[in-house]
Amino acid sequence: MSQAPQPKFSASENEPRRIDYGMEKPTLEKDVERISKEIWERREKIPSKDISDREIVRSVIGERIQKAQAKPPQKSSILPKYLEGESEEIKAKVEELVNIAFQKGLDASIGEANKFGPFIVDALHDALTGKVYEELKNRGKLK
Repeated sequence: MSQAPQPKFSASENEPRRIDYGMEKPTLEKDVERISKEIWERREKIPSKDISDREIVRSVIGERIQKAQAKPPQKSSILPKYLEGESEEIKAKVEELVNIAFQKGLDASIGEANKFGPFIVDALHDALTGKVYEELKNRGKLK
């Protein structure tokens, strides 16, 4: 029986104590890093220091909320058309695998999909292609 990875502790004077379990960073941690980068980019563009960091954080998060509200998620739109005639169990499995890809990464999702055979792997491939394409367009990474 394999043991879970032993946690590693890190801390510095200016940073809270963190525990590294040898796994991919949680989604919230990635969001914090991404938001931090956006804040620093804005701070560099603002000539006046009259705006507080808190106001910039509020603005960055507010814009993300507005983008999310502008385009409500369409749950069924992530599935390829050919799954319309399939069972709810298959559709749910593909949706679950897409969620795993966004929460734990592509490798975790693909590894899980391989357990269910080539049909599910192909459906995941098609669903992720559509979902990632839309996400890249929404973020302005594609035209």
